[in-house]
Amino acid sequence: MTSSNLFDDSEERIFTIMKICELRDEERQENQLPHLHDFYSIIWIQDGQAVHATDFVEYVLEQDSILFVPPGLKHRLVLDQMAGGYSILFNEEFVRYNRKNYTPLKEYDLFNNPEFKSIVKIEESLDKEKLSNLINLMLEEFQRTDEYSQDVVLNLLHLFLLKSIRLFENQYHPLDTNEEDTDNFSIIRFKKLIEDNYRTEKSVSSYADMLSMNPTCLNEIAKKTTGITAGEMIRNRVIEEAKQKLFGTDLNGKEIAYSLGFDDPSYFSRFFKKYTGFTIKDFRDISRKKYHKI
Repeated sequence: MTSSNLFDDSEERIFTIMKICELRDEERQENQLPHLHDFYSIIWIQDGQAVHATDFVEYVLEQDSILFVPPGLKHRLVLDQMAGGYSILFNEEFVRYNRKNYTPLKEYDLFNNPEFKSIVKIEESLDKEKLSNLINLMLEEFQRTDEYSQDVVLNLLHLFLLKSIRLFENQYHPLDTNEEDTDNFSIIRFKKLIEDNYRTEKSVSSYADMLSMNPTCLNEIAKKTTGITAGEMIRNRVIEEAKQKLFGTDLNGKEIAYSLGFDDPSYFSRFFKKYTGFTIKDFRDISRKKYHKI
Protein backbone atom coordinates (compact mmCIF):
# COMPACT_ATOMS: atom_id res chain seq x y z
CA MET A 1 0.00 0.00 0.00
CA THR A 2 1.21 3.46 -0.71
CA SER A 3 2.36 5.85 2.00
CA SER A 4 2.87 9.55 2.44
CA ASN A 5 4.53 11.86 4.91
CA LEU A 6 2.37 13.34 7.62
CA PHE A 7 5.08 15.94 8.16
CA ASP A 8 7.60 16.95 5.55
CA ASP A 9 10.95 17.11 7.32
CA SER A 10 14.52 15.95 6.88
CA GLU A 11 14.08 12.84 9.03
CA GLU A 12 11.49 11.43 6.59
CA ARG A 13 8.97 10.44 9.23
CA ILE A 14 6.22 8.46 7.51
CA PHE A 15 2.69 8.00 8.74
CA THR A 16 -0.56 7.53 6.88
CA ILE A 17 -3.96 6.12 7.70
CA MET A 18 -6.78 5.38 5.29
CA LYS A 19 -9.90 3.34 4.75
CA ILE A 20 -9.41 0.13 2.77
CA CYS A 21 -12.44 0.95 0.62
CA GLU A 22 -10.53 4.01 -0.66
CA LEU A 23 -7.76 1.89 -2.21
CA ARG A 24 -7.52 2.30 -5.97
CA ASP A 25 -7.76 -0.76 -8.23
CA GLU A 26 -4.09 -0.51 -9.18
CA GLU A 27 -3.10 -0.45 -5.49
CA ARG A 28 -5.15 -3.60 -4.85
CA GLN A 29 -3.49 -5.31 -7.81
CA GLU A 30 -0.01 -4.29 -6.63
CA ASN A 31 -0.73 -5.73 -3.18
CA GLN A 32 -1.62 -9.09 -4.72
CA LEU A 33 1.93 -9.51 -6.04
CA PRO A 34 4.88 -10.39 -3.74
CA HIS A 35 6.46 -7.15 -2.56
CA LEU A 36 8.51 -5.55 0.20
CA HIS A 37 7.94 -2.41 2.27
CA ASP A 38 10.43 -0.33 4.23
CA PHE A 39 7.75 0.64 6.74
CA TYR A 40 5.41 -1.07 9.20
CA SER A 41 1.83 -1.94 8.24
CA ILE A 42 -1.30 -2.48 10.30
CA ILE A 43 -4.30 -3.83 8.39
CA TRP A 44 -7.62 -4.05 10.21
CA ILE A 45 -10.23 -6.11 8.32
CA GLN A 46 -13.62 -5.05 9.68
CA ASP A 47 -15.76 -6.45 6.86
CA GLY A 48 -15.24 -9.19 4.30
CA GLN A 49 -11.92 -10.99 4.35
CA ALA A 50 -8.40 -11.04 2.92
CA VAL A 51 -5.62 -13.54 2.32
CA HIS A 52 -2.13 -12.69 3.56
CA ALA A 53 0.82 -14.79 2.41
CA THR A 54 4.58 -14.81 2.96
CA ASP A 55 7.26 -17.29 1.91
CA PHE A 56 6.56 -19.16 5.16
CA VAL A 57 2.85 -19.06 5.91
CA GLU A 58 -0.48 -18.17 4.34
CA TYR A 59 -3.66 -17.41 6.23
CA VAL A 60 -7.09 -15.90 5.84
CA LEU A 61 -7.92 -12.68 7.65
CA GLU A 62 -11.51 -12.93 8.76
CA GLN A 63 -13.76 -10.09 9.88
CA ASP A 64 -12.41 -8.20 12.92
CA SER A 65 -8.82 -9.38 12.42
CA ILE A 66 -5.85 -7.03 12.67
CA LEU A 67 -2.66 -7.90 10.78
CA PHE A 68 0.78 -6.54 11.74
CA VAL A 69 3.48 -6.61 9.04
CA PRO A 70 7.12 -5.58 9.67
CA PRO A 71 9.32 -3.95 7.02
CA GLY A 72 11.49 -6.18 4.87
CA LEU A 73 9.04 -9.10 4.80
CA LYS A 74 8.16 -10.28 1.29
CA HIS A 75 4.41 -10.76 1.28
CA ARG A 76 1.21 -10.33 -0.67
CA LEU A 77 -2.29 -9.30 0.37
CA VAL A 78 -5.43 -10.24 -1.55
CA LEU A 79 -8.52 -8.28 -0.52
CA ASP A 80 -11.95 -9.52 -1.53
CA GLN A 81 -14.47 -7.09 -2.97
CA MET A 82 -16.32 -6.81 0.34
CA ALA A 83 -13.21 -6.08 2.41
CA GLY A 84 -13.47 -2.97 4.53
CA GLY A 85 -11.52 -1.52 7.41
CA TYR A 86 -8.36 0.52 7.85
CA SER A 87 -4.71 0.60 6.83
CA ILE A 88 -2.04 2.29 8.95
CA LEU A 89 1.50 2.68 7.59
CA PHE A 90 4.43 4.19 9.48
CA ASN A 91 8.19 3.86 9.86
CA GLU A 92 10.61 3.64 12.76
CA GLU A 93 11.57 7.31 12.38
CA PHE A 94 7.99 8.34 13.03
CA VAL A 95 7.71 6.25 16.20
CA ARG A 96 11.17 7.29 17.39
CA TYR A 97 10.03 10.91 17.41
CA ASN A 98 7.99 10.07 20.50
CA ARG A 99 11.10 10.06 22.69
CA LYS A 100 9.31 9.86 26.03
CA ASN A 101 7.52 6.61 25.19
CA TYR A 102 9.75 5.22 22.46
CA THR A 103 10.19 1.45 22.31
CA PRO A 104 12.03 -0.05 19.30
CA LEU A 105 9.40 -1.75 17.17
CA LYS A 106 11.55 -4.86 16.80
CA GLU A 107 10.82 -5.54 20.48
CA TYR A 108 7.11 -5.91 19.80
CA ASP A 109 6.07 -9.55 19.30
CA LEU A 110 3.24 -8.14 17.23
CA PHE A 111 5.65 -7.53 14.37
CA ASN A 112 8.44 -9.98 15.15
CA ASN A 113 7.69 -13.47 16.39
CA PRO A 114 9.23 -16.78 15.30
CA GLU A 115 5.83 -18.42 14.81
CA PHE A 116 4.85 -15.74 12.24
CA LYS A 117 1.61 -15.29 14.15
CA SER A 118 0.98 -11.62 13.43
CA ILE A 119 -2.80 -11.44 13.75
CA VAL A 120 -4.97 -10.21 16.57
CA LYS A 121 -8.60 -11.32 16.54
CA ILE A 122 -11.03 -8.80 18.06
CA GLU A 123 -13.56 -10.95 19.89
CA GLU A 124 -15.02 -8.60 22.49
CA SER A 125 -17.27 -5.71 21.45
CA LEU A 126 -15.69 -3.45 24.08
CA ASP A 127 -12.20 -4.05 22.66
CA LYS A 128 -13.49 -3.29 19.18
CA GLU A 129 -15.11 -0.09 20.40
CA LYS A 130 -11.94 1.13 22.11
CA LEU A 131 -9.70 0.39 19.13
CA SER A 132 -12.23 1.95 16.75
CA ASN A 133 -12.23 5.10 18.83
CA LEU A 134 -8.44 5.29 18.58
CA ILE A 135 -8.60 4.81 14.80
CA ASN A 136 -11.19 7.56 14.44
CA LEU A 137 -9.11 9.93 16.55
CA MET A 138 -6.03 9.18 14.43
CA LEU A 139 -8.04 9.86 11.27
CA GLU A 140 -9.22 13.15 12.71
CA GLU A 141 -5.73 14.26 13.73
CA PHE A 142 -4.27 13.10 10.42
CA GLN A 143 -6.37 15.78 8.73
CA ARG A 144 -4.98 18.48 10.99
CA THR A 145 -1.65 20.23 10.48
CA ASP A 146 -1.17 22.24 13.65
CA GLU A 147 1.80 22.02 15.98
CA TYR A 148 0.18 19.38 18.18
CA SER A 149 -1.13 16.92 15.59
CA GLN A 150 2.03 14.83 15.27
CA ASP A 151 2.37 14.34 19.02
CA VAL A 152 -1.31 13.43 19.27
CA VAL A 153 -1.07 10.87 16.47
CA LEU A 154 2.10 9.37 17.97
CA ASN A 155 0.47 8.85 21.32
CA LEU A 156 -2.70 7.46 19.80
CA LEU A 157 -0.63 5.01 17.74
CA HIS A 158 1.35 4.03 20.82
CA LEU A 159 -1.86 3.39 22.74
CA PHE A 160 -3.28 1.38 19.82
CA LEU A 161 -0.14 -0.80 19.80
CA LEU A 162 -0.20 -1.33 23.56
CA LYS A 163 -3.84 -2.42 23.53
CA SER A 164 -3.11 -4.71 20.59
CA ILE A 165 -0.12 -6.23 22.39
CA ARG A 166 -2.33 -7.02 25.37
CA LEU A 167 -4.80 -8.85 23.13
CA PHE A 168 -1.97 -10.58 21.27
CA GLU A 169 -0.40 -11.93 24.45
CA ASN A 170 -3.74 -13.12 25.77
CA GLN A 171 -4.38 -15.01 22.54
CA TYR A 172 -0.95 -16.55 21.95
CA HIS A 173 0.83 -16.91 25.30
CA PRO A 174 1.36 -19.47 26.55
CA LEU A 175 1.17 -21.35 23.26
CA ASP A 176 -0.04 -24.93 23.47
CA THR A 177 2.43 -27.14 21.65
CA ASN A 178 2.41 -30.71 20.44
CA GLU A 179 4.72 -32.71 18.20
CA GLU A 180 3.07 -31.46 15.01
CA ASP A 181 3.25 -27.82 16.16
CA THR A 182 6.92 -28.30 17.05
CA ASP A 183 7.67 -29.68 13.58
CA ASN A 184 5.82 -26.82 11.91
CA PHE A 185 7.68 -24.30 14.06
CA SER A 186 11.02 -25.92 13.19
CA ILE A 187 10.34 -25.89 9.46
CA ILE A 188 9.29 -22.24 9.58
CA ARG A 189 12.55 -21.40 11.35
CA PHE A 190 14.44 -23.50 8.78
CA LYS A 191 12.81 -21.65 5.87
CA LYS A 192 13.71 -18.33 7.47
CA LEU A 193 17.31 -19.44 7.94
CA ILE A 194 17.50 -20.55 4.30
CA GLU A 195 16.21 -17.16 3.18
CA ASP A 196 18.84 -15.39 5.28
CA ASN A 197 21.80 -17.67 4.49
CA TYR A 198 21.35 -19.55 1.19
CA ARG A 199 24.06 -17.51 -0.52
CA THR A 200 26.70 -18.54 2.00
CA GLU A 201 25.44 -21.80 3.55
CA LYS A 202 24.32 -24.71 1.41
CA SER A 203 24.84 -27.80 3.59
CA VAL A 204 22.14 -29.42 5.70
CA SER A 205 24.58 -29.79 8.60
CA SER A 206 25.13 -26.01 8.77
CA TYR A 207 21.42 -25.34 9.16
CA ALA A 208 21.01 -28.24 11.58
CA ASP A 209 23.68 -26.61 13.77
CA MET A 210 21.80 -23.30 13.66
CA LEU A 211 18.64 -25.12 14.77
CA SER A 212 20.47 -27.17 17.44
CA MET A 213 19.42 -30.50 15.93
CA ASN A 214 21.15 -33.24 13.97
CA PRO A 215 20.98 -33.32 10.15
CA THR A 216 19.01 -36.57 10.09
CA CYS A 217 16.31 -35.07 12.30
CA LEU A 218 16.12 -31.94 10.14
CA ASN A 219 15.74 -34.08 7.01
CA GLU A 220 12.96 -36.10 8.64
CA ILE A 221 11.06 -32.97 9.67
CA ALA A 222 11.49 -31.44 6.21
CA LYS A 223 10.26 -34.60 4.50
CA LYS A 224 7.31 -34.91 6.87
CA THR A 225 6.12 -31.30 6.57
CA THR A 226 7.05 -30.38 2.98
CA GLY A 227 7.47 -33.67 1.12
CA ILE A 228 11.10 -32.96 0.16
CA THR A 229 14.40 -33.22 2.02
CA ALA A 230 16.19 -30.36 3.74
CA GLY A 231 18.90 -30.49 1.08
CA GLU A 232 16.30 -30.13 -1.67
CA MET A 233 14.77 -27.11 0.10
CA ILE A 234 18.16 -25.38 0.21
CA ARG A 235 18.95 -26.29 -3.38
CA ASN A 236 15.54 -25.19 -4.66
CA ARG A 237 16.01 -21.74 -3.12
CA VAL A 238 19.42 -21.37 -4.81
CA ILE A 239 18.00 -22.49 -8.17
CA GLU A 240 15.03 -20.14 -7.81
CA GLU A 241 17.33 -17.17 -7.25
CA ALA A 242 19.57 -18.19 -10.15
CA LYS A 243 16.55 -18.37 -12.46
CA GLN A 244 15.35 -14.94 -11.33
CA LYS A 245 18.75 -13.42 -12.01
CA LEU A 246 18.99 -15.08 -15.44
CA PHE A 247 15.58 -13.81 -16.43
CA GLY A 248 15.54 -10.42 -14.73
CA THR A 249 19.15 -9.19 -14.99
CA ASP A 250 21.96 -9.04 -17.54
CA LEU A 251 24.51 -10.65 -15.21
CA ASN A 252 26.54 -13.38 -16.88
CA GLY A 253 26.91 -16.89 -15.49
CA LYS A 254 30.16 -16.12 -13.70
CA GLU A 255 28.69 -13.05 -11.99
CA ILE A 256 25.59 -14.97 -10.91
CA ALA A 257 27.75 -17.81 -9.59
CA TYR A 258 29.76 -15.43 -7.40
CA SER A 259 26.62 -13.62 -6.20
CA LEU A 260 25.21 -16.95 -5.01
CA GLY A 261 28.36 -17.94 -3.15
CA PHE A 262 29.91 -20.32 -5.70
CA ASP A 263 33.69 -19.98 -5.92
CA ASP A 264 33.87 -22.03 -9.12
CA PRO A 265 31.62 -20.76 -11.96
CA SER A 266 32.13 -24.01 -13.86
CA TYR A 267 30.76 -25.99 -10.92
CA PHE A 268 27.78 -23.61 -10.76
CA SER A 269 27.10 -24.22 -14.47
CA ARG A 270 27.10 -27.98 -13.90
CA PHE A 271 24.97 -27.59 -10.78
CA PHE A 272 22.39 -25.54 -12.68
CA LYS A 273 22.29 -27.97 -15.63
CA LYS A 274 21.95 -31.00 -13.32
CA TYR A 275 18.93 -29.68 -11.43
CA THR A 276 17.12 -27.77 -14.20
CA GLY A 277 18.00 -29.72 -17.32
CA PHE A 278 19.08 -26.51 -19.06
CA THR A 279 22.38 -24.78 -19.59
CA ILE A 280 22.56 -21.24 -18.25
CA LYS A 281 22.39 -19.78 -21.78
CA ASP A 282 19.50 -22.01 -22.87
CA PHE A 283 17.43 -21.17 -19.80
CA ARG A 284 17.93 -17.43 -20.27
CA ASP A 285 17.04 -17.58 -23.96
CA ILE A 286 13.97 -19.80 -23.49
CA SER A 287 12.57 -17.93 -20.48
CA ARG A 288 12.96 -14.50 -22.06
CA LYS A 289 11.47 -15.66 -25.34
CA LYS A 290 8.51 -17.15 -23.46
CA TYR A 291 7.74 -13.82 -21.79
CA HIS A 292 8.68 -11.72 -24.84
CA LYS A 293 11.62 -10.09 -23.07
CA ILE A 294 14.00 -10.44 -26.02
